[in-house]
Amino acid sequence: MNLAIRRNEYDPSLLPDLTGKVALVTGSNSPLGIGWNVANQLALQGAKVYVHARTLDKAQAGITTILASSQGRISVEQLKPFVVELSNLRAVRDVAAAFVAKESRLDILVNNAAVLACGLELDDHGISTSMTVNHFAPFVLTLGLLSLFKKTAQNHPGVRIITLSSVAHVLITPDVKVDSLQSLNNDFGERDGTEANLKRYGYSKLANILFAKELQHKLDEAGIQAISVAVHPGGVKTDGSINFVGPENLSTLDDAQTPLQGALAPLFVAAAEEVWEERSKWAAAYVMPYGVPSPEDESEAAKDSKLAKELWETTEDVLTENVGISVKF
Repeated sequence: MNLAIRRNEYDPSLLPDLTGKVALVTGSNSPLGIGWNVANQLALQGAKVYVHARTLDKAQAGITTILASSQGRISVEQLKPFVVELSNLRAVRDVAAAFVAKESRLDILVNNAAVLACGLELDDHGISTSMTVNHFAPFVLTLGLLSLFKKTAQNHPGVRIITLSSVAHVLITPDVKVDSLQSLNNDFGERDGTEANLKRYGYSKLANILFAKELQHKLDEAGIQAISVAVHPGGVKTDGSINFVGPENLSTLDDAQTPLQGALAPLFVAAAEEVWEERSKWAAAYVMPYGVPSPEDESEAAKDSKLAKELWETTEDVLTENVGISVKF
């Protein structure tokens, strides 16, 4: 687990009052996950928070545990379910459209949900499932919510779009290709093996950084008062990582951070006033725990603006040609 810390741990209760703001955190139903802890802390600061899960029962369970742990500090009205299976890209598009139709603003989006290292499996559209969930779903969701971000930023400048990445992105060499679906389905030498699976995960996490950077470029060009940031939360002992290593290897997580500690970096970027006040420092940044822009930790590929633009264009093309949906900025 990578525990590189660039800033001391801080108390999230010191973040500003978020009353009136609306947030959406994907993958936020489990108290043992980063997303639930982000959602919980945002709600404790007064935000209205949408808690995401694949099913309504799971989303409601996440809401129930937040309310129970808050000891009355969070109201029922602050928490709403957001239900979608992220591997179903058409459903992601539709749910985003429904959200825009019913909500008046969206100040914070945390693209947290992801699958860990796994073998190369293709979804119904012929896309690697790692890329579908970790890259395409955040792409479709974020752009599906774009009109609401624009509306919010006009009246409340400082919209935050946070996409969780990982230090695993450094596993990918700078000659990586992102010019076609075939490239995005890279098997890295084998369809299922420890090294190839980790690289597949790292590839999707590189895509997260490239997406965050190109998104910032487009936001700036459009004059939208918003910040897009990629965040490495650190090595965290979540329910996902526990399942990933298996019961016989739990000792490998002994030095890992708690889910709340893992939530601190995305929380800081999502809510701290200094991020907007010093936005030139944070816009398109790659952030390390517990909330520090860290260009020295980015790989050469992650800093390649041409690669970011090419990935964006390839993503649009694959969505049009393979999934049958048009998703544009």
